[in-house]
Amino acid sequence: MTTAQAAIAERYGSARPQGPRPPRRRGFAIAAAAGIAVMVALAAWYSFAPRTTPTKPTTIGYEVVDSTLTTAHVSVVPDTERTVECIVQATNEQEAIVGFREVTVDPDPAADESRPVHLRLDIATTQLAASGHVDSCWFLD
Repeated sequence: MTTAQAAIAERYGSARPQGPRPPRRRGFAIAAAAGIAVMVALAAWYSFAPRTTPTKPTTIGYEVVDSTLTTAHVSVVPDTERTVECIVQATNEQEAIVGFREVTVDPDPAADESRPVHLRLDIATTQLAASGHVDSCWFLD
């Protein structure tokens, strides 16, 4: 090292610290491997954990028969082990509920999401409805 370089190093510090470098790459590799392991464990847990809600039900159609009756056609995927309960309702033009019905779908060990159960449900109404649809579903067990 020249005298000028020594003077600069003394004034501002040297660009490279003297002595061995800390093992940064090893620490980064350990942290990255731990992060990946945690992500894989979370993905496995989400994949194999039982569902907390049923597959979203679908309204196929509805028929307003008269001011006292609306028929709704809905499809629900049954669970293999748990009973599913759904709310089906009729609403008027202002979206107020004028008819309400709960329906139970029993468990089916051979259930398949590609083969939902189709239900035709009569809903008693208090006034003329404008639509009939499935609102929500949940597990009973």
